[in-house]
Amino acid sequence: MFNKKVRKNSPFARRTASSSSVQRRASFGVETTPVVSAVDRSLETKDNAHALVNSVQNRVFHDYDSQTKARFDDVEAVLKEILSHHSRSDFKRFANQQLFSRLGVTLEENVWDLNKGSSSHRFPQDLYSKIVFELFLKMSKDFFINDPLSGQSKQKTEDVFREAGIHAVGIAPCADGRLAHFVSYVLRLPYTMARRKAHAGALFDVSESVRNWVFVEHSRFREGVPNNAADPTRYLKMAVYHFSKVDPSHQGCAAHGSDDKKAAEAAQAKLTDFRQAIENRFGCGSTVETMLIGVNTDDDSLKIHIPNEQGRICLDRFIETDILYSKTLGLEAYEAQAVIEAEIDKCNLGRRSTRPQAAIKKLIAWLTTNNFSQIEYVKNYEQGLYKDLGHAERFIGIGSGFEEVQLRNLSYYSFLDTIEEGVNDVDVGIKIFKGLNVKRGRPIPIIIRCDYDGRVPGSKTRAVKKARRLEKAIHNRYQELSSCGLLQTMGTLRDNTGCLPAEKLV
Repeated sequence: MFNKKVRKNSPFARRTASSSSVQRRASFGVETTPVVSAVDRSLETKDNAHALVNSVQNRVFHDYDSQTKARFDDVEAVLKEILSHHSRSDFKRFANQQLFSRLGVTLEENVWDLNKGSSSHRFPQDLYSKIVFELFLKMSKDFFINDPLSGQSKQKTEDVFREAGIHAVGIAPCADGRLAHFVSYVLRLPYTMARRKAHAGALFDVSESVRNWVFVEHSRFREGVPNNAADPTRYLKMAVYHFSKVDPSHQGCAAHGSDDKKAAEAAQAKLTDFRQAIENRFGCGSTVETMLIGVNTDDDSLKIHIPNEQGRICLDRFIETDILYSKTLGLEAYEAQAVIEAEIDKCNLGRRSTRPQAAIKKLIAWLTTNNFSQIEYVKNYEQGLYKDLGHAERFIGIGSGFEEVQLRNLSYYSFLDTIEEGVNDVDVGIKIFKGLNVKRGRPIPIIIRCDYDGRVPGSKTRAVKKARRLEKAIHNRYQELSSCGLLQTMGTLRDNTGCLPAEKLV
């Protein structure tokens, strides 16, 4: 029986709640300011350090990031303080009042019953996970309804890609949580613009990517969506690996043993296989565009590998956005853009290669300027270098979707259909969280997501079965953690036909 305030060896007795941490107010109804487009500088302030940086957008993004993460980070301290009042006669009501005032969520009153359900040893662990899960559901609702990052406004971005001859974008980043913000923050793209499927080491499933390409092209032929099939545009596939300049031997990609070269080579090989698969199956006229990008997780700067005129990628031909940022600092916008385009050409010509196609060069230059805003974001709000150079994720997400997770180190996310197919990705995530949570006595919260198409009969029913199957498989595979309460799961569903939040699977 749990009959003391908080046991000295409880995982929640190891950390005291700072007044600033505990007193944070938690309302997920974030007031959203219209985000300035990366190509619209009319609302820029005059004190920008770089002419191509969007400081208005940076402030909005920083507010969303800091407020969202603070709530997840406060869970342990808030829960510890609530449990210290467990002897109150009105404890259940008091607990929910405190939880709502500080984190913006509540739990069913019966879960606060210390004499029912979990043992005293598991009681804090169960509550910790339940609160994390509720925070996720609240965040999902805010993300899709309030659109705090303006990710549902994609017309201007679509126009940029269309001018570059691209009608759809698929992005395959590493599952590492330090890349979870790659779409919305690092590249400043609306999340609705790109299909993101994360895998450990950026080792995406080529066959699954081909199936998605077929679906996209079928929509073009049948419905003229996103554009008419007769338009001379292509599908763009990005593979995103990562590295660390500060600590390359330890903070690189775990799936490749922190070997930057192996990470880049593996991602390039996947892109080559994908392109070859499309050409072999559907003919050379179906050729896709590919792009290889490396992310320095220390500061979010990029290494963009420049293709030649035929779209072929070479690991030795690249630009580094942090160098270009410094080189163009103090220049007028048009001067900086000219320097960027010249550097893109030079990195190929210097190696006896052909220049990329003009439209692709302009697209790469545009993505580079977008990344300048993120470089300055880290410069201004993180003193140029993230404090959490390594993993600091708050939960694991597996399955499909998770568009609402657009923040660095919020979640380790891996796309998968079955545990068997994605076992390596999940194992990497569990290993990470053994260091982050288990060694501190905190459970590993795992959120399962299965999206469904509300227009298709039976789609939701199949998604429910799949989510339950994945949940059972996780507990079976990691039974040692599960049996002692150190691995806890929540199944969720989402209708992906609109901007609808996640639904808790009950």
